[in-house]
Amino acid sequence: MKKIKNHIYYENNFTGATVGALLFSSDTVLIDAPLKPEDSRAWLSDLHKAGAKPRRLAINLDSHPDRTLGTQALDAQVLAHRETIRQFRRRAAIFKALKQESGAEWEETPGLSGLRWVLPRITFTDHTLLYFDDRELRLELHPGPGPGACWLVSPMDKVVFVGDAVVIGEPPFLGQADIPAWLKQLDVLSSRTFKGFTIIAGRGGKATSKDIAAMRRFLKTVEDKLRRLAKRKSAAAEIDKLAPKLADKFKAPAKRKLLYVQRLKYGMQNYFTRRYHPAKARTN
Repeated sequence: MKKIKNHIYYENNFTGATVGALLFSSDTVLIDAPLKPEDSRAWLSDLHKAGAKPRRLAINLDSHPDRTLGTQALDAQVLAHRETIRQFRRRAAIFKALKQESGAEWEETPGLSGLRWVLPRITFTDHTLLYFDDRELRLELHPGPGPGACWLVSPMDKVVFVGDAVVIGEPPFLGQADIPAWLKQLDVLSSRTFKGFTIIAGRGGKATSKDIAAMRRFLKTVEDKLRRLAKRKSAAAEIDKLAPKLADKFKAPAKRKLLYVQRLKYGMQNYFTRRYHPAKARTN
């Protein structure tokens, strides 16, 4: 568990997404959840030792299973964007670990079947303000990585949790992405608005300006290459050939590299269909 400020922590060694916590005098605010129930219990135990209170608010920064499936084990009230709850309602109430081949962590993690999705009981549309002790927290919609993607900002502490707007050391998930919107959000993150902020990425922990620039370059590369394939009949096959080349940009053991290739194949195929053949995407 890494400390950012006296009352703000994050952990990026659990399976799934980076998780965070803000500790207040009467409440604990949790950002996303470890994927595995045993990791959630370990996370809560570590936070308890740091002084966390049992009254908890869990925030889902988007609907991706890697960061939301473990919410059940947090025993918390849940807050998310209203699009996140729409995504949850499209899923079976009880999770079944059927292989989707999206290159996600949950597909490689045994023992998850039978977990229940926890529907957020508090939702917002554009942004919402939260007040704990002397702190104002802002939960803001930042579209791009996926439906309902948002950031949690603590202006007084100059800390922002940006979810999968930035991922470090691995390829992003593109299946539900809007890359042009995503690039605009990275511009916002690099602007004077967030100058001097500690930025916590959705995967990989603390992000630097170099990490944000690398993220932008990768997304632009993907967008440019897919645009060139838009009128080719062989686009699907070309995308499958492109995925390993893009995966080579990330250092990883062979097993992880295979996961990254699958993530990129799945993500780019879905993104390409939605962006360049929307009628076909609606019928699938």
